Amino acid sequence: MLRSVHDDEVDPSDRLAALRGELDRIDAGLRDALRDRLRVCEEVGRLKRDHDIPVMQPARVDQVTRGAREYAERNELDPDYLEAVYRLIIAETCRVEDLLVAERPDDSTRS
Repeated sequence: MLRSVHDDEVDPSDRLAALRGELDRIDAGLRDALRDRLRVCEEVGRLKRDHDIPVMQPARVDQVTRGAREYAERNELDPDYLEAVYRLIIAETCRVEDLLVAERPDDSTRS
């Protein structure tokens, strides 16, 4: 492992704290991005519900997971890891869409 000229000048605990702060900022951005993505997916779910479009769209799932794998390969990440992350995101999206579709506004069982 290569050492930086500055490695001897910085207290490791200070550097660790700075790196953890950076990770915390990145994590906050990830959470915001996931929230925003889910909000758009809720709109998609309502559109699917209102126009009788099936929730599960296998071609779209393939497109998204393929895109994740390609991104991983271009950015020296493990494609299996990024695909697994996206499959988890997609599973939650489908769960939310299923709930939205079940809430049909014209459902005669609603009071």
